[in-house]
Amino acid sequence: MVKSIKIIPFLIAFLFFLPPLSSAAQHKVIRIVDGDTIVVNYQGKNEKVRLLCVNTPESVHPDKKQNIPMGKVASNYAKKILKGKYVDLQFEGPFRGRYGRLLAYVFVDGVNFNLELVEQGLSPYYTKYGLSQKYDKEFREAERYAREHKLNIWGDPELIQKYLRLKSKWGQYRSKVSSPPATVQTKEWKYVASKNSNVFHRPDCKWVKKIKPGNLVGFKSREEAINSGRRPCRSCEP
Repeated sequence: MVKSIKIIPFLIAFLFFLPPLSSAAQHKVIRIVDGDTIVVNYQGKNEKVRLLCVNTPESVHPDKKQNIPMGKVASNYAKKILKGKYVDLQFEGPFRGRYGRLLAYVFVDGVNFNLELVEQGLSPYYTKYGLSQKYDKEFREAERYAREHKLNIWGDPELIQKYLRLKSKWGQYRSKVSSPPATVQTKEWKYVASKNSNVFHRPDCKWVKKIKPGNLVGFKSREEAINSGRRPCRSCEP
């Protein structure tokens, strides 16, 4: 009996810190707060979700001096991609942040939207609270792509200086980013997917065009794709 009493608190603590799994595309986006924060219906309640590893410019800060036009660009992009959609949430580390918000990667139509923000130059790879456990390499490559193409914040000299100063404090901006693999031909595959996504597609699907060549993976059969843990795309219905 004594042993059981000692084990129970450990189990309770373990279950408390274990992030729940999010079923495929079950959470409806209710509202876009700004570029890196949204409201979704989670387990019957409307919950704020703070996107992991991104930090877009401010657009709705109480101190209006901190709100800048690029923040509105990021917010509008989030509305364009996420408004009214059903999304998947993927958790890592703490389930909630200091303000009670859920902390997650947001997947829409199988695409990691957090990575999209960085690749579009609407956010740096935000490492103030640590590196991504699941997608560190992908975030680094996405930021390098945005910087090389001078997209959004990386096309504004003032913002470049601001974010380089911040990244210097975070200790990440000097880190090397590995080169992405060479383009992979899809014609030998019957189905394809992004290595960052839990959805597979037909090679001619419109969403395949959005996958970076270095992130492309292929399957010779539908069974192989499903066995990889992915679900069929709702658009091309492979």
